[in-house]
Amino acid sequence: MPKDPKKTIRIMMILCIFIGLAALAVAIVAVAKEEYIITTAMLLVGAWQIVNYRKWKKNL
Repeated sequence: MPKDPKKTIRIMMILCIFIGLAALAVAIVAVAKEEYIITTAMLLVGAWQIVNYRKWKKNL
């Protein structure tokens, strides 16, 4: 990991975006397969990534 805290935060923000998009994609597939528990879990993961993104953006 880089020693610069701002660079670390930027990397974490990018990772957060990718995780959120992956969770959204899994949720869409789960809806198509009528797996509603998985859909709910992935939407919660996506929502938590939004919270993390806002927190890290504020620290940047």
